[in-house]
Amino acid sequence: MAELLFEIGTEELPSWYVSRGEAGLLDLLGSRLAAAELAPGSIRVYATPRRLAAWVTGLPESTPKRVEERRGPPANVAFTSEGGLTKAAAAFAAKNGVAASDLVRLDDDRGSYVYANVPVGGEQAAELLPELLAGVVRDLPAPRKMRWGDEPTPFIRPIAWLVALLDGRVLDVEVAGVRAGSRSRGHRFLAPGEFEVGGGAEYEAELARRFVVADRARRRAATSEAVRSAAGAAGFTADEAPALLDEVTDLVESPFAILGRFGDEFLELPEEVLATVMIKHQRFFPTRAAGGAFAPAFVGVANIRVADEGVVRSGYEQVLAGRLYDARFFWRSDRRKSLSQHAWGLSGIAFQKELGSMADKAARVGVSARLLMDALAIEGAEAEAARQALPVFRADLATEMVFEFPELEGVMARAYALAEGLPAATAEALYGGVRPKTHEDGVPTTPAGAVLSVADKVDKLVGFFALGKRPSGSADPFALRRDGLAVVRVLAERGWPLPVATVVEAAAAAYADGPVTVTTEAQDAVVEFLWDRVASLLTERGASVPVVRAAVLGSVTVVGAARRALLLEALLEREEMPDLLALYKRAANLARSEGTAEPAASSQPGAPGSGVQPELFQEEAEPRLLEALPTALAGVQALLGAAKTQLPGWDIRDAAPVALTGLEGAMQEVVSLKAPLDAFLDSVHVLSDDLDVRRNRLTLLGEVVRILRQLGSLEQLAVG
Repeated sequence: MAELLFEIGTEELPSWYVSRGEAGLLDLLGSRLAAAELAPGSIRVYATPRRLAAWVTGLPESTPKRVEERRGPPANVAFTSEGGLTKAAAAFAAKNGVAASDLVRLDDDRGSYVYANVPVGGEQAAELLPELLAGVVRDLPAPRKMRWGDEPTPFIRPIAWLVALLDGRVLDVEVAGVRAGSRSRGHRFLAPGEFEVGGGAEYEAELARRFVVADRARRRAATSEAVRSAAGAAGFTADEAPALLDEVTDLVESPFAILGRFGDEFLELPEEVLATVMIKHQRFFPTRAAGGAFAPAFVGVANIRVADEGVVRSGYEQVLAGRLYDARFFWRSDRRKSLSQHAWGLSGIAFQKELGSMADKAARVGVSARLLMDALAIEGAEAEAARQALPVFRADLATEMVFEFPELEGVMARAYALAEGLPAATAEALYGGVRPKTHEDGVPTTPAGAVLSVADKVDKLVGFFALGKRPSGSADPFALRRDGLAVVRVLAERGWPLPVATVVEAAAAAYADGPVTVTTEAQDAVVEFLWDRVASLLTERGASVPVVRAAVLGSVTVVGAARRALLLEALLEREEMPDLLALYKRAANLARSEGTAEPAASSQPGAPGSGVQPELFQEEAEPRLLEALPTALAGVQALLGAAKTQLPGWDIRDAAPVALTGLEGAMQEVVSLKAPLDAFLDSVHVLSDDLDVRRNRLTLLGEVVRILRQLGSLEQLAVG
């Protein structure tokens, strides 16, 4: 076994690519080695802003040797009439590197052919690796690859050097105009010179001596510790946002934390503004004082240690002070107007040229939000909060602060609402109405905010679908998939029993007076689009495709589908379920073949068997099945009730397993239907010539289907 050290040295990589490049190198190198029959024992990858590297151990020195049997021409083509070899046979032997006399004739079902037993494998790793590694460089996945200088090989940044060592020997790798060697480079400023790399075992330590923390996880931990230490030395606690910590980790090869300060006068700004200016625009870590309030200090992380830290600190403080001064100016200027006055400016902000201005959109959201509140019976304080928020919804888009810092939309609406004395519930509704903006964001915390959020996002979906601007393949220029995911997340986590079709109809009703005509086909397309998002989230959570189909096809509400998916996962763990599902499918097929209407999963049947006429029973299995229905119905209703009680709202993105308690008895009641249903289908001729008897038996089977189908479209789960 051998070891390989491979390093791609580059100009500074974008911070967002460092972790992607690390994962891409691990995956691509591993797959290429496996495809070349050089599968290693282990691969350890390193990633910094200036390098991507891999240390491969347990690498075979050569590919495995074996003999391949290769078929040649038919025997009547390979041999002359006298039994000698033809030119075709000789050419086949030469092509495969064997002597013509070594060819053999074999007869099988396909006929009579000549074969060559060809030794293959045994290629030396040192011979295969140069082209393999060059291919890894060429094919390393990255968005927006570019060509640098005259080199035809695209890469995300110019390649400055390559290291390729197999057991300490340099491999002849050349790609992107760079030939590999045995010399790497240290920190750009603190140890810029080249140095000889001893091997993979010494690689990380040698870089550490030259101020490069090559292991990304260790560099992240070191960055976190440096930030905490700098803040703690001044008596503060640093706010370590994970996304910021990741970004800063991938901006430096060695972290050097420096504490800076800003004027107390800037603390009049809302905390979200301070955090946005520091985090988003300067990559600084905010700090908090002992009481939890923001402190007039921050921690910056530099990629260089200088003799006088005061120079760097002063630079940090000056650039931040300029940003904060602007933010304070916007804060004071915006507050000279009320949110209602800012709302007047929405008419001058375009939403979409064919769908009108933001003022037009806000008016439509008002119509659909009121319809949704009526459908959900939202009353009292929450309804009042929504009504107060609607006239000024999205008004902060017209403020100077949001124009300069667009990511603060919603945040500033809440801040300005509180500053002018509007109720806290109204301010929170304005904030929640624009969330979630990303997959990581939380959903609105209040019903009023959730209604505004759903109405706002579905208005966009309906409008764009009406214009025919729906996502296509991977293309989604208007982020409609993101909005769809946000809608279904809000509906699920709020636990609202609101049909998806009702949500879309409310948005379509707001378009009644224009600017576009929302057809029934467009509405149906939006409904289907939202159900696709539900299926996507449930699959992401770990539910199997059949379970997702059964849950989605059998539901009209998002939260109902989410709960059914969890119940079906639990039921499928019982050994009786596969048989019960097969029997259910037979019963459903019989009912369908005779034109019996299929009930929706959400339908609530009356008393089980109420339409069945016992006086028409002729077989012993008929009354037994009828008697089993109340128990099965009780089990189904107990399962659905437990899911509703234990999961009033559910984050369906969460991949962690969710365990419902106290379901064993209810599940047993459901599967108790298997035996009488099996006996019925086995011994009863359902399609009797007596039409009354036939209709009665089909009605009985229809009751079985109606009860079980409350759990979902179980046909999707039945095998066969």
